Amino acid sequence: MTRETVERETGLLFGDLWSRYDDRLFKESVELFERRWNENGEAPDHFHGKRCLDAGCGGGRYSFAMARMGAAEVIGVDVGEEGLADARRRADAIGASNLEFRKASALDLPFEDAEFDFVCCCGVLHHTPGVEQGLRECLRVLRPGGRCYLLLYGFGGLYWPLNLVTRPFAEALGKAEVDRCISAAGLAANKRRTILDDLFVPILETYAVERVEHLLSGAGFASWRRWSGGQNDHESDPGTLVEELRIRERVWDAGASSAPREAAAEIERRLAATTHEVIGAAEAVVARGAAGELTEEQVHEAIIGTGHHRLIAEKAPPDAS
Repeated sequence: MTRETVERETGLLFGDLWSRYDDRLFKESVELFERRWNENGEAPDHFHGKRCLDAGCGGGRYSFAMARMGAAEVIGVDVGEEGLADARRRADAIGASNLEFRKASALDLPFEDAEFDFVCCCGVLHHTPGVEQGLRECLRVLRPGGRCYLLLYGFGGLYWPLNLVTRPFAEALGKAEVDRCISAAGLAANKRRTILDDLFVPILETYAVERVEHLLSGAGFASWRRWSGGQNDHESDPGTLVEELRIRERVWDAGASSAPREAAAEIERRLAATTHEVIGAAEAVVARGAAGELTEEQVHEAIIGTGHHRLIAEKAPPDAS
């Protein structure tokens, strides 16, 4: 699959996902960034007066967050027209004069060197055929001493292996049928986005800690630090991740019980059964932890793995030797 095809399909998928957020869900997604920022000890006034780039902005939630936190200017770029249109609509609705949205790839940013004080590239590069190129581009457009917020999917645990097993069956069902299952389960737009993203985005990579460090070093970042708290998602703790798996099981159960075709129902029953088995394995690990047979760290590693890599990477300052 060519880069052009990957970017076109990814843009089409995410454009549909972000546009389904109502005002309440979108506002919550904007506020989530600020909450994570503060919970990880970053300076609340860091964005004041800064020029920021949101590379792979989707529907613009992180662009809005940086603008809300005091940025003088935020430019969001993405490959998806529908997501950009939705972001512009929301910006117009609140009269945000410090927000701008353009069509462009995170792998080929249409800016000069050292244009930005801060770059946000959250949940983007693991969906591209060029994570190394994307990191180099983020570094290139940063001013010396500038910082980049990066999120890459983590490695291990139970969630991603189950997702990789599920993806071929979801492809066989088709996006419309999986979407019907999600609707049958009564899930909100944010859960719909997560599930359809996980199952239908053309490229999905996960990363061990060592590979992330190798990528950052190879791109030329001077230093980085991983956020250790404020997950506020299904990786917050093993119990929360198990609940997320139960939501997936519910999707397949609801789909199978109302499927218009027996062939689809059979696949959905098998996916529900597989998910149920993984939930049972996770519960057994939690029980062993509660009994003192496993440490808290061992339980976390078995169920969550490394977790998402949320980190702040810095470009060397002007006086660095």
